[in-house]
Amino acid sequence: MGRSRISIYRHRLLCTKVLIGSGLSAIISRERYADDPSGLCIVREASHAAIISAMAALDGEALDFAALIIDRGRCTITYRSSPVASIPLYLTVRENAVWLDWDYYRLLVGQPLLINTDIACAQIAGFSTYGTDMVVPGLHRGTAGASLSITKRGIEVSLPSPVRHEMPGGVTSEADLETLLFNATRAILEARPLERGSTAIELSGGMDSALTSIAAADTMGAGLLSIGAQFSGTMGEAQQERRSLIRQRCQSDDLSVPGERFAPFGPESLRRTRYGVLPEDENYPELFEALFGMLRSAGIDTLITGLGGDELYVAFEGEEGAPHRQESSVSPFLTAAGSRAATRGRGRYPAGWLQETCWSGAASQAQRVLRYGLWPVHPYQNVELARLIARLPRAYRRDRALLRRTLTRVLENDIFEGSYVKETFKPVALRGIRENREYLLDLVRRSELARSDELDRAALVTALSRDVEDMDHETYNALFRALKVICFFQ
Repeated sequence: MGRSRISIYRHRLLCTKVLIGSGLSAIISRERYADDPSGLCIVREASHAAIISAMAALDGEALDFAALIIDRGRCTITYRSSPVASIPLYLTVRENAVWLDWDYYRLLVGQPLLINTDIACAQIAGFSTYGTDMVVPGLHRGTAGASLSITKRGIEVSLPSPVRHEMPGGVTSEADLETLLFNATRAILEARPLERGSTAIELSGGMDSALTSIAAADTMGAGLLSIGAQFSGTMGEAQQERRSLIRQRCQSDDLSVPGERFAPFGPESLRRTRYGVLPEDENYPELFEALFGMLRSAGIDTLITGLGGDELYVAFEGEEGAPHRQESSVSPFLTAAGSRAATRGRGRYPAGWLQETCWSGAASQAQRVLRYGLWPVHPYQNVELARLIARLPRAYRRDRALLRRTLTRVLENDIFEGSYVKETFKPVALRGIRENREYLLDLVRRSELARSDELDRAALVTALSRDVEDMDHETYNALFRALKVICFFQ
């Protein structure tokens, strides 16, 4: 339409089909299966029926995909996301033009500072805000299973219908669920054209990345590059023991960086740039920048992660341990008006087979991996695997019992079933706040958001002025969330 131009993101693990018709065109980009041809396929003079058929075929896709449909007759552009949505597209409309990009920063840099106060307050309160509307008014995001249509009337959103989770069933005494879980994880990896020399495994020392790493090594063989952060103290010693055990099992070449060296908010952090890091982004972009930079230098273009592992073992409503839905904000840094805004701004996305934190977690990492030329593979973020685990009795999902037992079998070591000391980012975050206190205090004092009626700027200044090491856990979490939002809008 007019002077429109679309540049397609090209990667070895993707294949893209462009169907060009007289009035209707479509660009379908999806993850490749192992036997798919690589690269770009362009079909000119495609019939309307062929394009509609190609779009309908996406309903059966097991891997991630995205599609852009251009209807010249109706003057409409529609963006459709898969139910996985690991790489969202962002779009905005300005100056009578539609701008689309997987990198939100390129859409926002140089634009005036605008704040969706309701969503900003919801993020400070710790509510989920996953949805097509963003913390910047006018910026929209493609979300799992949704379609966004840009017409002359504006942007129209079609959300997916909520799924109805199957009730857990019984398991026969002969069922070997540990083998089933491991083989399913391997099959998800084997479906893709992975190559050992250009693939790295994320190895945090946790349970989720442990299983995906072992499955990857069994799929591609010894010699994969493993990468992760190393923490200190008792937590770090336990983490180091687990990482060492898994590295030996995988026979991987390992890269690790000291996590404390990459504390947040430092002088080189992207958080010191307006619109640099979305508030809902991961807590440690500084660390990932270093890790992903090393991967690129080592010739890596694919990263296998353990993202979404926690969410597989969720407790459903009515089961023991089911999450309690927080209906109101109790953040010490929001006023009464801010709490009301947070309630208005919280997301209520239709339920899917994957959990909201799967989608938001993948979205938060998407910018960083693509900027470094990496394609992320999240084996746990698979609809069929999620459905399989959801049908298991609660005893297998409680405290990830099935995952722990599976790791004991493949490692021939019960370290994950025994005394498991989970790693936490909190000490690194506290160091970042402490070492950059003056910068953060100055930022809060001049912040337009902090001066609003919804935020208690005095409470923020008081919290930053005291010893953050003595802060209780809930106050620390609330402060960190508030600082992330304020940094974004500096």
